[in-house]
Order: sequence, then structure tokens, then C-alpha cells
Amino acid sequence: MGQPQARVIRGAAPGAWALEGRALTLHTNVGRPSMKKLSILVVLVAAAIAVPLSIGSSHREAPNISMDPSADNTDVYAFTPKSDPGSVAIVANWFPNQVPANGPNFFRFDDRARYYVNIDNTGDGKADLRYRYKFKTRTVNRNSFLFATPQVTSLTDPQLNVRQSYTIVKERYRKGRLLSARRVGKRFRVAPSNVGPKTMPNYQHLSRQAVRNLPGGGQVFAGQREDPFFVDLGATFDSINFRVPTGNSGAGKDDFSGLNTQSIVMKLPERLVTKNRKSVSSAKSRNAVVGVWSSTERPRLQVTNSSRGGKGGFRQVSRLGNPLVNEVVIPLGRKDEFNRTKPHQDARRFGRFVLNPELARVMNALYPGVVNAPEKNRDDIVTALLQGIPGLNRQVKGPNAPAVDTLKLNLGVAPAADPNRFGVLAGDNAGFPNGRRLTDDVVDIELRVIAGFLKGNKVPLGDGVDQNDAPFSDAFPYVAEPVSGFDSDPSNRREPPHAPTPGQP
Repeated sequence: MGQPQARVIRGAAPGAWALEGRALTLHTNVGRPSMKKLSILVVLVAAAIAVPLSIGSSHREAPNISMDPSADNTDVYAFTPKSDPGSVAIVANWFPNQVPANGPNFFRFDDRARYYVNIDNTGDGKADLRYRYKFKTRTVNRNSFLFATPQVTSLTDPQLNVRQSYTIVKERYRKGRLLSARRVGKRFRVAPSNVGPKTMPNYQHLSRQAVRNLPGGGQVFAGQREDPFFVDLGATFDSINFRVPTGNSGAGKDDFSGLNTQSIVMKLPERLVTKNRKSVSSAKSRNAVVGVWSSTERPRLQVTNSSRGGKGGFRQVSRLGNPLVNEVVIPLGRKDEFNRTKPHQDARRFGRFVLNPELARVMNALYPGVVNAPEKNRDDIVTALLQGIPGLNRQVKGPNAPAVDTLKLNLGVAPAADPNRFGVLAGDNAGFPNGRRLTDDVVDIELRVIAGFLKGNKVPLGDGVDQNDAPFSDAFPYVAEPVSGFDSDPSNRREPPHAPTPGQP
């Protein structure tokens, strides 16, 4: 739709961006011994990052779900773990902004909701595989006001007064039709909220007891974790009012530091999620790309506190694929509708908001003469994010691939030995928007792309928060341990100033 076409520029290094006129080419080695050259539009990868740009997420993306935090999908991550390259790791988070000290009713999953991890292995935006999680809470001593008493060293200790367990049902579909539903987990225990060192003297040991094996291979974990998202949220929603000159030099305030969330973490062998139920042999394999998203359902009508459900079946109330789509692309009057619908409906219902993103106009107004972002006919965004990047993470070949909001991951791309927080933008094809790792800095990526970085306007925009306040692990379940209530100090971390990181865009 009027966008300039790019062509391969010979001689460029792998992973390097090269501009020729208004066109952009990316030369990339997609996890294969031989070098592969991938040519895409200048804004194609911009789109991969521009669509979800809120330049920060509050995890309160729609009016109705902001009033229902225990059902609120906050972030989804999908990546190939270094420790097990034949698997896919999925981290799905719910219940945002948990202040660790908020007792005595500490945080937990809601027994009345159904939580889903969805996988599309055909590219049509319909789930081919769903893992349904249903939780059950038990209070041991209803005459006590305490969540737990010293010392809790086991998930079965009587001192743990409020405890949760869950079942997992694996559902298989074909073109939206349910083929089978099989229970693959029963009475698995949830890692509880981290009350404090007196009550739970070794929380790491306690939470590890919540790691369970799955039949056929893989592992699962459910429980509280430290929120892995990092952003200067206050500056972002004060009309992008950055505290210091922006860039990759630190000095930002991480407004999610010290806050926790509820996580479901899965590690699954590739053969359990691919369309032919076989492992992926290379990045070019026909079964290499899968789409991932999470969702939540509630009873259509319920006026009691029963976990048995209400009348009229269940209805989806929240979903999340790529980060931040609903926050800034979908207008206020349609956000709840977006949360109710499925990815295969995206093009028809919400396509015009992607093609003509309001965010581009906002950025141009805030940074006149600097950003100059295209405001109309952004079919490049549809191509890169909703259809997938050709040669990297597109599931359906050709220009007419379905446009669906799923987090698309090429399982054949090997994990990066030295991950770059800018992902594909810096030539690291194992990162966002090819899936999403915990360390990917989606905020800075999106800021720079919207400002026109890929068109030669290399403004070093950033929120000054380059990494999470707590380190991640290469070992399952990957996400950092939650902050304890005793140590609660939310949103008090400022990233120390530092020299710009060499080699980063």
C-alpha cells in the first residue's frame, strides 16, 4: 500500500541493517550453518515492534479487566531455553502490580476462573493446542486470620494455612473443533506468596517443590514470581516525560521493581507443540513456527463465591499475545471487545487500527520534526507482527498469510550465546519479535523504531531502564523469586547511569 520495496544489498554482514533510499534490508543467519539473506521493508521490523508500543505497560489495558486483576493477562514470553534447546519455554503472567506486603489475604489465582496457555501451530489464529488450568484453594484453619505461621518449609506443612492446587487439561483442536481433552496434571501444588523470612525461611526451596513433571516430557510451575517486566511507567504515561536525556545510558526508574505477579511457566518438548508432532530439524522446517498467547475465561453469570462455576458456560474476558497491543493500538471503546475475541478475528475487527495507528500521530506531536513516523496505510505492521517476518517467523507462506495477534516463535532458531536486549533490531534473531525472551527490552526497541530508527533517524530514545531489577535464570522456571512481604520496597529502583552499551543501536 504505497510502501517502498527493499532489495538485498550485497556484502552486508550477517545481522546488519543497510539502507538504500527508503528501503531496508536485513541480512540474517536464522540458526543455520549457511548464511541466509532476508530482505524486508524498512518498517517491517519496525512494525514488529511498533504495533504493541505503549512505550510501557501498566498491565491495565482495558476498562473491564482493570477491575478484575486476578483474571488479567499481563505478559507472555515464548523462547527456546539455553538449558534445553529442544524445548519451548512459555511464561504467562496474571494478576499485576502485587505489593508483596499486602496481607493478610495474600495473592493467588482465582478458583472461579479458567486460565489458558494457547498454541497455534498452523498459523490461522485458532488454537490447535490449549492447556487449561483450574485452581482450588483450601484454608486449613478458618479460625485464624493468618495466611501462614512459622515455619513453612513444605507445601504440605500445616503452618501453610492457605494453599492452592490445580489441575491441567490438555485440549487438542482442529480448525476450532475440539478433538480431545485429557487431564495431564492433578492436584499439583502452587508456590504461595512469599510472606517473609520468619514465616518462610527458605522460600527458594519451598517454591522449587512446585515444579512438576508432565507426562510425555516437560515441566510446569504455577505460583508467585517477581514481575519480569521493566519500564519507567510514570514517565511513560505522563506524556512520555522522560526524567533524563534518553538513551541506553540508564538513569530511569523501574516502576515494576519490587512488585510480584502470578506465573504459569511451562517447558514442553517441541514434538508436543508442532503441527506434525515432530521435533524441529531446522529454522526452515515446515513445522518450525508456532504462535502463542494466553487467555482467561470466567462464568458468564455468577453471583456467588463458588468455584463450581456459574450459569451459561464460560466466556473469555482477557487475552494477550504480543506485548502491549491492547494498551495503545486498540481504542478505549473497543478494548473490552478485543479481550473477548480470538486472534483469528483480528483482521476483520481491528485491522484498521493497526493500519492507521494513533500512536504514530501521538509520537509525531510529542517530538515534532524528530519522529516523522508514517501515520497511514501501515500494512508493514500487519506484515511484520500479525503475519510474521518472511524467512524468520511467518507461519503461512505468501503475502496472504492470516493476520493474527499471536507471539510467533521459530523453534529452529538456536538460543543466542550472548543475547542482545534489542533482539532482531540488533541482529539477534533469537529475540523479540521472534518470540520474546525475559531479557528483551521491548520498550526501548519500540521507542526507537517508532522514532524512525530504521529509516535512518537514529534517535537513541529509551526510558533509561535496560534490564529487570532481579536477575533471571537459565534454569526452569526462569523467572526470579518473588519479593517477600517483609522486604517489600516497591518501585524504588533507579537504574544507575552508565556509559552507552557498545554495539547497541
